[in-house]
Parts: sequence; C-alpha cells; structure tokens
Amino acid sequence: MYCDRQKSETAMKPEDLLAYILFALSAIAVLPLVAWVLMSPYGSELLLCVTIVYHIAFLAAVVMLPVMLVRVCLKRTRTAARLWLLVIAVYVPCFVAGGLLEHHVWSAGWEAFSERSQPLIAAIKKYERDQGMPPDRLADLVPNYLTAVPYTGMRACSEYQYVTGSHAGEEYAGNTWVLQVIPPVFGVGFDEVLYFPRQNYSQSGYGGSLERIGDWAYVHE
Repeated sequence: MYCDRQKSETAMKPEDLLAYILFALSAIAVLPLVAWVLMSPYGSELLLCVTIVYHIAFLAAVVMLPVMLVRVCLKRTRTAARLWLLVIAVYVPCFVAGGLLEHHVWSAGWEAFSERSQPLIAAIKKYERDQGMPPDRLADLVPNYLTAVPYTGMRACSEYQYVTGSHAGEEYAGNTWVLQVIPPVFGVGFDEVLYFPRQNYSQSGYGGSLERIGDWAYVHE
C-alpha cells in the first residue's frame, strides 16, 4: 500500500504530460487570436474567460517553480518534479511570446479603429464649424452630416460614448467635446480609449498611463 502511494506521488501519465505541453504551446497562438477576435465585428467579452485561464496558469507556474525546484532535489518526488519543470519551462516563454503578440494585435486593431472613426470625427468638426458649437449628442449629426450614427466596428465594444459641455472641458483638458470607447479587458478597474479634438494628451492621467494610437489615446489603467 505504501509503494502504491509512493508511485502515485511520483508518476505522471504520458497523456497528461502531452495535454499540459500542448496547452503550454497553445498560449503563443491563442492569446493573439483572442485579441484579434475581440477587435472584430464578431467578438464577445466572453472570450476574456479564455485569456483569464492562461493568466491564471501563468501565476500557477510562477508559484510552482520554486516548489518544484525543491521537490526535484528529493528522491521520492524527483520524477514528477522534473516533468512539471518541463511543462513550466515550455509554458512561461510561450505565454510571454503570446502576450507580446497579443499586444501587437491589440495595438493594430486600435489603429484600424482610429482610421474607421475619421468620418465621425470629421462630421462633428463640420457641425461645430457650421453651428458654432459641437452637437449635444451624436444623433444630432443625422441626417445632415451622417446617414446614421456609426458603430465602432467591434461587437465587444460597439458604441461610441460622447461627452460635451462643461463636463468635457473640466474633465478632459479643456476640450469642448470628447469621444470615448471602453475596450473589453479584464481585471480591477477598466481601460478607456479617448479622442481629444485638441490632441492635447498628457503622458498620464484619467486613471492610468496614456499610449497614443493614431489620433486617439489608449488609457492603460
């Protein structure tokens, strides 16, 4: 009975090891793929659950690493520890590489969004020139300046939020109006993407640091 227990502590089934290795390798492809789908007209915030799984697995790998380094020194647990170290050694660089590709895809998606938003921005500016003030709401642009209020082109964050009046000037560096989109992210707090017609973005503020993306600024909270 003791031998059976000892064996169960040290053995890992080949099919389990294969599954762990395949999961580890998948991070390099799945993370950027999820980002691409989230930026598409078909994406859903539910896909964030997939990203969360990979982040939790990364945290688990970081916690397990020192434990397995200790266990590999013990004869009774050495075999299993070596296999877990192999999984960790594959997963961590794949996760990091996948994260870098994810950021690249994410940035490229927002660059494309910035281009898609130009007709809306041009319509607001023309209304402001013609009327002497920005529209009170985006719907006021229809039908003289736009045939319809556009969507962002991303199902996971489909609508533009529009801020004007004294609130825009006080909260957003004196701009008479501001466009805002809330991107689909997980974690505490939230990011936002802002457009200032004056283009007077600071390096930080609004709850985080700002990264320029085209004529917009992405606020990383």
